Formats: sequence, C-alpha cells, structure tokens
Amino acid sequence: MLCDTEFSAGQQMTVDREEATALLKDVEGMESRVRQFLIYAHISDFFFLWAVIFASGFTANYFLREWSGQLWWGLEGLGLIATATIAFFHHRRAEEPRRSIPWRAAASMVAVVGFGTLWISLTHMGWREQVTFWPTFLSFLVFLVGLWLGRTLVLAAAAIFAISLTGYFVAGPYLHLWMAAAMGGSLFAAGLWLRR
Repeated sequence: MLCDTEFSAGQQMTVDREEATALLKDVEGMESRVRQFLIYAHISDFFFLWAVIFASGFTANYFLREWSGQLWWGLEGLGLIATATIAFFHHRRAEEPRRSIPWRAAASMVAVVGFGTLWISLTHMGWREQVTFWPTFLSFLVFLVGLWLGRTLVLAAAAIFAISLTGYFVAGPYLHLWMAAAMGGSLFAAGLWLRR
C-alpha cells in the first residue's frame, strides 16, 4: 500500500515538472513577443519621422525644384537631430540606459547619408536615378535589419522597395510626387503595421 502511494506521489511530481517546463516555455515565448513588440514600437517612431521628412522633401522637390538642394539639407539635418532625440528618449526610459545609443543612431544616419551621397556623386546619376536611389537604398538597409529583428521589417522593406522601383518606370514627370506618396505613405503604413 505504501509503495502504491509513493509511486503515485512520484508520478504526480513528474507531471508537475512537465507542467512547470511547459509554463516556463510559455513565459519565455511571451517575453520574446513582448521584446519584439517593444523593438517594433521603437522602430515605428523612426518610420513615422522619416515618412514626414520624405513626403515633405519629395513634394518640395516637385513644387520648389530650384530650392530642392537647400530644402533636402535642412530636412536631413532635422531628421538627424530628431533621430538622435528619439533614440535618446527611448534609451533613457530603458532599464539600463546606455548614453552612447543616441550618438550611435546619429552617427549611423550620417554614415548612411554620406555613403549614399558619395556614390551618387561618383556615378553621376541623373535626377530620376537619384530620386529612386534613396528609397531603394534605405529599404535595402531596413531589409537587412529585418533579417535580424523580424519578418515584419523584411516585408515592409520589400514593399517600399517595390513601390519605389515601380515609380522609376511608370511615374514619368511625376516621380517626385510618386516618391512622396510611396516613401511617406509606405513608411507611415509600415509604422502602423509595426504597432499592431
């Protein structure tokens, strides 16, 4: 009789361990989903910011072409400052804030803009190629980040790339307005998608 009781107690303990293991896996899965949601929420803030900057810049390119260079420099400077500010506030609220993060974000933006500007000048791109270069180049970078951070970014980058490249072939003289809608609209939609 004693043996039967010990056996059933041992059996109950095994079930409890299995349940505990399953619960721990559920908690780990939930933690992973929450972490990904927070990363996506932070990234979406940058998408919203750059949606406004690209929509404004490309629209200004169409209507104020003679001022486009100055407008883009101003918008890029504003975007750089706003990117560093957003990164600063995100990491200030983090459990273990790191002071270098905002400056890394700003340095990353400078590096991207510098790299793109260098290759535009070295290859002597025409205006249509320049207008198409930035959205496709930036969506390619987002695609690479998405390979590490999640499928949603990969899909968003692929959509932005496809819409931008399509504009090169079909938008004709309205390419700037196409890119304003494509980049501004796509980045804004991707930001909303990341927040869902």
